[in-house]
Order: sequence, then C-alpha cells, then structure tokens
Amino acid sequence: MTEPVITPQKQAILDAAQGLFARHGYEGLSIRDLAAECGLAKATIYHHFRDKQDIFMNVLERDAGCVHAQIMAAAKREPDPLSKLRVVVHTYCGLISERRSIVLTTLREVTGMEDKLRRFAMMNKQVFLGPLAAIVQQGIDEGVFRPVDTEMSALSLLGMLHGFVTFQLIAQDREIGSDVADHVLSLFLHGICVRDSQ
Repeated sequence: MTEPVITPQKQAILDAAQGLFARHGYEGLSIRDLAAECGLAKATIYHHFRDKQDIFMNVLERDAGCVHAQIMAAAKREPDPLSKLRVVVHTYCGLISERRSIVLTTLREVTGMEDKLRRFAMMNKQVFLGPLAAIVQQGIDEGVFRPVDTEMSALSLLGMLHGFVTFQLIAQDREIGSDVADHVLSLFLHGICVRDSQ
C-alpha cells in the first residue's frame, strides 16, 4: 500500500481529530474544538477537508494504512505460514485494542455514512485481506494448508475476528486479549469437529 503524502498541517489536523474522536466520539467533535486542539484556523482545516465526515474518513484511511504496515512488518519477521498467521492475528487484536475508542466510535455512532464506509471497505479490501490471503497461499504452496480459496479464507478469518471485536467491545466492554487471538486462530485452523468425524 502506497502511503499518500500528508502535509504537516494535514498531519496535525488528523492527529488532533483522532484524539478528539477517541475522547468525545464522532458527534462530540466540533471543528472549533479541532482548530483549538491542532492550533490551526478553521479556514485552514476546511482548506484540507470538506467537513467532519471527510476528516473522519481520512482518520480511518490513515489508520488502515498504519495497521497494514504493522501487520506486514510483523509477518515479515516470521519464517513459516503458521507463525506468520499467529503473529498477524495477535498483532491485529493488539492494534484493535489500542484503537478501541475509534473502533467504538465507528461501530456505535456514525450514522448516515454507510455508503462512505462501504466504499472505504471496498477500496481497502486488499489492505485488510491481502496479508492474510498471502499467508494462506504460502501455506498451500508449502503443503501446510489444504488447497482453499485464499481470499474467502482470509475473509472468514477476518469475519471471525470482527465478530469478537464487535461483541467484546460493545456487548462486554472488554479489551481484545491474546485469549481471543488464540481462540480464533485455533478455530480457524482446526475447526470444531473431531478429526475422525471429518
């Protein structure tokens, strides 16, 4: 994923916005507060962004790039597909826990942005699925995993992780710990059937 060039002013706005979204949620952020937080005039903010939705989507976009870079770096350090898959799942869960507030804001508060979020998901499909699909393909090539549709497998694993994220953050108000990462990975790799019954 190629990172877009971000000017220092735009960086300052996004940094301040991410902090304000985390503290006050989407509805609680005002452009006046954002200007005070980043030390820039409201006109400067509007020079870089159309409105609050545009700022929020840019925060998500930048965060997706950051998550992707950290996941790729973690996977690169591991030699085999099983180790890569494990470190990617654990890294992902850790990053979601660190970004708990922005995740909760996205899940709970943002209404009227469904189309933008859908476009964001489609535009960043390879950011989310690519690393997992590549690891599954490596495992197939090395005879560790059986032949499967790599993209569907990556989507299944991501779906399992997102299900846990949604339930634990919203319903149980819990952090996403290594127990979740281990459980999801074990279920993904081994299923729930006794081997003799498969």
